[in-house]
Amino acid sequence: MATTDDTRIVALIERAERDTPFCDCGEPMAAMARNGQIWLYCTAHQNPPSGTLRRFLATVASLGHTRQLLVDPV
Repeated sequence: MATTDDTRIVALIERAERDTPFCDCGEPMAAMARNGQIWLYCTAHQNPPSGTLRRFLATVASLGHTRQLLVDPV
């Protein structure tokens, strides 16, 4: 990845965080990298709970939270 790509990605992340600072639930938003992608996620769900049932319930609960794909791997 070239330096200009890095600069463009950082600018894209900063703009997304500025345009959507809060989730619909009121929690702050933050950029997170997962599986080579960069997403803008609600910070209420940053630390996944342990246990199968708790992870399932957290997944169902996260459906109402803001999530936006910012960068897809090339």
